[in-house]
Amino acid sequence: MEMDGDGKAYKVRSPRSADSGSSVLWKAATGVLLLVCIALAVALAVVVAGDVKPCGAGMAAVTVLDGPPGVFDDLTAAEIKAARDYLLSVTPLDIKPLQEATFYDNYIYVVELHLPPKAEALAYLDNNGPRPERQALVTVYGAGRTQPVVEQYVVGPLPNPTRQTPYTPPGRKNPIPWHSRNPDGKEQTLTREALRQATRQIDNILAESFDGFKDNDCGDRCLLTLESVPRGFKSGERMTWYRFHRAMEGFFLHPLPCVVELNHSDIDHTRWQVVQVEYNDQYFPSIADFVQSYNDGSAQKVRVPAPTGDAALYSSLRRHGSPAQPAEPLRGPELIEPDGRRYKVTGRHVEYMGWSFDWRLATTSGPHLFDVRMNGERILYELAMKEIATFYSGSDPVMTSKFVDGGLPIGGNFELARGIDCPTTATFFDTVHMMDKTGPVIYKNSVCVFELNTGIPLRRHYDSNFYDGHSFYGGLVDNALVLRSIQTVGNYDLLYDFIFHQNGVLEVKASLNGYVRTSYFQPSQAPYGYPTWGGSIANLHQHFFNYKVDLDVGGTENRFETVDITLDNVTLPFRPDVRHFLTRFERNQKTRETEATVQYDFTKPRYYNFYSDNQKNRFDVHRGYRIQLNGIGKSLLPNDGTTAVNGAAWTDYQLAVTRRKDSEPSSSSIFNQNDLYDPVVNFQSFIDDDEDIVDEDLVAWVTLAAHHLPHSEDFPVTATAGNQLQFFIRPFHFYDEDPSMASSNAVWIGRGPGSSENYVERYGTQELSTCEPKHIPMNYDGRWHDA
Repeated sequence: MEMDGDGKAYKVRSPRSADSGSSVLWKAATGVLLLVCIALAVALAVVVAGDVKPCGAGMAAVTVLDGPPGVFDDLTAAEIKAARDYLLSVTPLDIKPLQEATFYDNYIYVVELHLPPKAEALAYLDNNGPRPERQALVTVYGAGRTQPVVEQYVVGPLPNPTRQTPYTPPGRKNPIPWHSRNPDGKEQTLTREALRQATRQIDNILAESFDGFKDNDCGDRCLLTLESVPRGFKSGERMTWYRFHRAMEGFFLHPLPCVVELNHSDIDHTRWQVVQVEYNDQYFPSIADFVQSYNDGSAQKVRVPAPTGDAALYSSLRRHGSPAQPAEPLRGPELIEPDGRRYKVTGRHVEYMGWSFDWRLATTSGPHLFDVRMNGERILYELAMKEIATFYSGSDPVMTSKFVDGGLPIGGNFELARGIDCPTTATFFDTVHMMDKTGPVIYKNSVCVFELNTGIPLRRHYDSNFYDGHSFYGGLVDNALVLRSIQTVGNYDLLYDFIFHQNGVLEVKASLNGYVRTSYFQPSQAPYGYPTWGGSIANLHQHFFNYKVDLDVGGTENRFETVDITLDNVTLPFRPDVRHFLTRFERNQKTRETEATVQYDFTKPRYYNFYSDNQKNRFDVHRGYRIQLNGIGKSLLPNDGTTAVNGAAWTDYQLAVTRRKDSEPSSSSIFNQNDLYDPVVNFQSFIDDDEDIVDEDLVAWVTLAAHHLPHSEDFPVTATAGNQLQFFIRPFHFYDEDPSMASSNAVWIGRGPGSSENYVERYGTQELSTCEPKHIPMNYDGRWHDA
């Protein structure tokens, strides 16, 4: 079918059978003419190619603005410094600058945005109310107090603060216990020195067992350690197991059969000591006992040679393996924006095809969206990643770990690689954080936004006339906007996408990548994973991602219902002698929080719908948005207080609905990781107070999960294909029809009765492109810089 490029509707004649009387001469002439046309086309292409210009920029992308930041924007570098300097100036608090403080002083650990109350934000956004104050939430490690404690203060108003208020919200453990804190750089320096003091006594054993690799004065044969969490097996403990790995590329895949446990519970670091040693699946109560057993021959010794040459490439991301694909290093397809960007960026505010939203990258949790609207109507007040967790299994002490990663330093939102992590056409953003640093730090290009052709129709239909072809065809490609960030947490790389489709659907996706966590294979480990490279085992584990979904469907007074699909056994009048089984639906409104939890049962399929009781569409149906769960898994761990899951109670539910409270901003806390038994924030308490949820401001807490039993194809790293979890926030009678019907990118092809000509309508959209994408070479720095 021949196509014009001017965007106008046009006709295409359908092919007809050749006339049997056509002469050979006419065919020859046609062939010659065709060859001439091809030659002219090639010549013209050569001439035109030299005149092709880069595609235009399109809509504006202003990433830095003069004037005050937006209501939901993360703190600027200037605001972080102002909050830090103000708190340091409050003499009674006795807080020292980080660079001057010791482990035993009071100092600032993290400074980040403290969100305004929702009522204030909505009054400003919707009703011309006063602009909410900009405030910082500052976490202080108070080792210098009479009783060491973790403190939090709300500091404001920014950029010129004049007050600090202790942050002690109801429903959370107050004060925050000292043992619940994240290990910061000062503690890690002391734990590392304590380990070195201990390993000096066994370096000769390590070198003999592991082909010259040791912990002190090691040259190019050094050992690294990976730690376990939580730090102990009951509340109040601070005891960490450390496994030795060879310091090679991809060291996560080079575990060794030696683990030591350090007790660092005491406030006095000089009393910290190694209290257990595991060596070759044998346990010793102290370093001295291990040394004696090794020397007298009662310990069963092990020799683990180091891989060399090509044998060491299994952990490397440098190209290896065969055959090479593609056989020649040919470039793959690339995105092109022939008319430039079709989305608008103003600071942290983005607009696209009827969608609009603000975003931030929270230092202690991750990506957040705010004030998400479609065609001017707010759908969500907040959509935020709130916690991630990974629960491991294994007889090895490190593999009893239960990671709740909000308790780990941010450090993970590093620079994204243009053309790989995000398309070359993407708009990139820098973010600013201050966590365990003397001041704010810039993370270059740590978030990107781009429009994506997903390669699949958003909608289409071929309508047959049941005679000689179609009566019409209509379709629209699924072009969508993606906001992406990638967090590297130790061995894993976690990709977070928010995808805005033109039919009013918002897709939320988490993708897994990176190195698997391994331990050294012993027979006792066999039930927990398959043997893999280098004598290791890749242990069974489960991933969890928890999101806060604050839906405002037609306002803040919402209801939650399940639309249940049930089975009917009915008698039908046209055949009363036959039993008929039919599925039907029934609406079940949930009135209390304890009714509104989901532990998925495949025998009870249902929709999860949020709606406003006073808003209906033209068909007298409540306008709603529903949550569709596509990436769920069940946690098998009992939540009975005997396991380390109290601090991640949200893993019990695929979905839970609670009344929204400013005092319940998150399902977790950065202080949960190190006391999962008696956590600072226990999500179960959000449900157990069993509040009314009818015509209230509601929040859905959504958990995505997957069991991961690693296999050899997960080496050297896990691939995203097959490891993507997602849920959708979908309109449910919210619009009278699919809002993408208004798209001028649609195509309609039809023909009249008895006509042999197709009529192609492109609604003004040009088909041909006369530009090429601007070449931006990959310039990857990968470091963070002082702001």
